Amino acid sequence: MRTLFQKKNTSLLLGIGLFASIVLLGLLAPWLAPHNPLQVNLPNRLLAPSGEYPFGTDHLGRCILSRILYGIRTTVTIAFVILGLSLCISLPIGLLTGYFGGRTDHFFMRLMDGTLAFPDFVLTIAIVGILGPGFANMIIAIVIVRWANYVRLIRGLVLKVSKEDYLITARMSGNSHLRIMRRYILPQIAAPIAVFSTLDIGKIVLLIAGLSFLGLGVQPPTPEWGVMLHDATRYFQLAPHVMIFPGLAIVSFVLSCQLIGDRFKEQNADVPKEV
Repeated sequence: MRTLFQKKNTSLLLGIGLFASIVLLGLLAPWLAPHNPLQVNLPNRLLAPSGEYPFGTDHLGRCILSRILYGIRTTVTIAFVILGLSLCISLPIGLLTGYFGGRTDHFFMRLMDGTLAFPDFVLTIAIVGILGPGFANMIIAIVIVRWANYVRLIRGLVLKVSKEDYLITARMSGNSHLRIMRRYILPQIAAPIAVFSTLDIGKIVLLIAGLSFLGLGVQPPTPEWGVMLHDATRYFQLAPHVMIFPGLAIVSFVLSCQLIGDRFKEQNADVPKEV
């Protein structure tokens, strides 16, 4: 039992360390990047990793390490923006539907069922296809796709908390609905939402990178991991490093989120098992 506990703590610390390191590298990108991530240098195109270019160069002679570091700022920042927007939309809907129920609850549950009926990536591509490729439309599409997952979680948590004796006592004491939700319900559901968000941020990064890889998200020459993979597809056999290093960046970030989220999910039975 002690060995198992130590292994779980090790994975948690590894996840936190990896996540913090990636975010810190993104914050320090202007000082750590050895070259301008947008500077084209055709004579140096597709160079192998070296002292001057630790991760090599791409098909336009741009430093891959510099683009990955600046790509952290692009990809991770967009992911947190999408996460914040999803929570801002889903939190009030989940609270209201779970607390009051009725026709509003029925309407949003049917709308949520329709959204969850499609795979995330397929639905996201369809929405971006309607809106058109681009940075803003990609954010809108992913928020539309992910909101239902948060509403389902928050609504379920509110329904469970509403049955507790202390909440019934709070209602009988004359507390307003707003006060009950703010003081008694939100503190109880905050931890499961945080765990879910930690796991979901990795999925959002995969959606961002996937859409950018298909040319539907962030557009070149912006440094972004999915864009780098898209640019590298034609040169993978000639210079594998152009695809390997951006791919490792995506895997590292998603793995860090998974390690953190899995450890906390074990302590929060309210988080859905399929997350």
